[in-house]
Amino acid sequence: MLTSLHIENVAVIKTLNLDFSKGFTVLTGETGAGKSIILGSVRMLLGARTDRDSIRTGEEKATVEGLFSEIDDRSRALLNESGIAPDENGELLLLRTLTAEGRNTCKINGRAVPLSTLKAAGQILIGIHGQHDTQLLLSEDTHRVLLDRYGRCEEAFSAYREAYSESVRLKSRLEELLKEERFRIERTKKYKTAVKEIAAANLKPDEEELLEQRKKILRDGEKLRKQAKIVYRALYKNEKGGSAYDLLEIAQTALEQLSEVLPESEEYISRLTGFRLEMEEIAKSAGEVASIADGNPAEELNRLEDRLDLVKALKKKYGSTIEEILAYEAEAKNQLIELSGREEELRLLKERLEKAVLLSREKGEVLSNCRKKAAQQLEKAVNDQLRYLDLEKVVFLVQSEKEYTENGVPKLTPNGMDDISFLISSNPGEPPKPIADIASGGELSRIMLALKVAFADKESTPSLIFDEIDTGISGKTSQKIGMKLREISAYTQVFCVTHSAQVAACGHHHFKISKYEVDGRNRTAVEELGEADRIEELARIMGGIHTSDTVRAGARELLAEGQKC
Repeated sequence: MLTSLHIENVAVIKTLNLDFSKGFTVLTGETGAGKSIILGSVRMLLGARTDRDSIRTGEEKATVEGLFSEIDDRSRALLNESGIAPDENGELLLLRTLTAEGRNTCKINGRAVPLSTLKAAGQILIGIHGQHDTQLLLSEDTHRVLLDRYGRCEEAFSAYREAYSESVRLKSRLEELLKEERFRIERTKKYKTAVKEIAAANLKPDEEELLEQRKKILRDGEKLRKQAKIVYRALYKNEKGGSAYDLLEIAQTALEQLSEVLPESEEYISRLTGFRLEMEEIAKSAGEVASIADGNPAEELNRLEDRLDLVKALKKKYGSTIEEILAYEAEAKNQLIELSGREEELRLLKERLEKAVLLSREKGEVLSNCRKKAAQQLEKAVNDQLRYLDLEKVVFLVQSEKEYTENGVPKLTPNGMDDISFLISSNPGEPPKPIADIASGGELSRIMLALKVAFADKESTPSLIFDEIDTGISGKTSQKIGMKLREISAYTQVFCVTHSAQVAACGHHHFKISKYEVDGRNRTAVEELGEADRIEELARIMGGIHTSDTVRAGARELLAEGQKC
C-alpha cells in the first residue's frame, strides 16, 4: 500500500507530506483547491508523461516521492519480473524528479532506474481510475484488453500473437516469391532453351576455325587437291616409289650396316627416325586436305555452310565466340539449379505457412476459450455490482463475434479470432447495444465502478485511486458507491477524490484539500480531519457557502451512518 507521499514544487504545491493508512481514504475540497494536482503528482510518480509547465513557477525542479509497504506476494512476483525488489523491510521507495530543462531522474530504493522501470512498478502498485478511463470504456478497442486482463488470458494472447506474427511473416515472404514466380518461370524457360540448343549443337572450342579452313579448301577445289597430293606423294607414298619417306628408310637401313665403322650411326638413325615421323605427319595432314576435295565438294560445302550458320546464330544469342557460348551454357545450367532451388523454397514455404496458420488457429482456439470463460465470469461479476448500484434493469453483456472466410473458418486477426465488445441492455426486452450508444454519464460511472470492483476482486491491486467516480450520481446511489468502495478497502487500499458527501462519509480517513495565499502566491494544503472537522466538511459539501445547524445535523447523521458500513 501507499504509506507516504512527498510532493515538492508541483504547480501551486510548495511542499506537501502526506501519510496514509489502510482502508478507504477520501479527499475532498473546493474546486481549484488542488485535488487534481495531487492526483497528477501521483501519476507523475507512476511514470506518466509530465510537462515541464507543471514545475512551480520560479523553481528549478519538481519532485514526487512515494513509499510503499506491505507488498503482497502477487505484486512481489510481478515486480521481480521487472527486476524490482523491495528492501529488507519489504518496502519500495519510488522517486521522480523533473527539471526545468525537461530531464527526468527516477529512482527505486535509491537506485537510478529508467522511466520505463518506474512506470512498470507504478502499474503494479497503484491502479488509477478517472474520467479518462470512463471514456475509454466507450472504445471497443479497450474491451478486448480489459477482458484479457480479467480472464488472465495475456499468456494465451502472447502465444497466439507469436504464432500469428510468424504466419504473417511467412505469408509476406510467400507473396514475394509468388510475385517473382512469373519472372522465375520466364528465366527457367530461357535457360532451358539455351542449354537444349547449345547441347544439341555439340560445339567444340576450335570448331569454327576448322570449319573455315575446310570451307576454304572446298572452295579452291582442284588446285588445292593437286597440291596436297603432290605433298603426300613426295613425302610419303606414291605408285612409283621413291618418296622421301622411302628414301629415308633406305638410308636408315644402310646406317645400321655402318654401325661398326661409323660411331655416330646410332645418333643418325635416331634423327632419321624423327624425320620420317615428321614427314608421315605432314603427309597425312596433306592427305586429309586432298580427301576433303574428293567426293562431292558442293554437298560438303553446303553442309559446312549450314554448320557455320548454326554457329553464327548461337553467337548472336549467347556470345561472340564458341568459348563464350559454352561458358553461357555452363552458367545457364548453374542458374537452372538455383531456380529449381527457388521452386523448392516455394514448396517448403507453403508447407511452413500451412503449419503456421494451423498453429495460429490452435492458439486462437485456446485464446477464444479463455475469453469465453472470462466473459461469463465478468458478466456475472459486473451485473451483480450493477444491481447493487441501483441499475437493476441494466444488463451487461460481453459479445464475442467471429468473422469467417469463404471456407467457413474463423479469420485470423492480430488480436485473435474474436471481436470483443461490451454491450448493455438498459431495459427488459430491449436488445443489447454498445455502451456508447445508450449509457448516460451516471450509468457510465457506475458501469466503470462495477468493472473496477470486479477487477479489484480478481487482480488484488495493492492500491486503487478513484477520481470523481461519483460524477453524475447523487443520493442513495452515491451512498452505495461509498459503501462499495469501503467494502473493497478491506483487501485493497482505496483512495477517492469526491464531491459527494455520501461517498466521503464512508471513508475510514478523510483529507481536506484547501488553497491559501502566501506572499501573493497560492499554495495547497492538505490536512487529515477529525470527527468534528469531518462533519463541517460534509456540511459544506451538502449546504454550500452557508452551513446551518440543520445541515450539520444531517452531516453528523450521514457520517455516523457511513461509518457503520
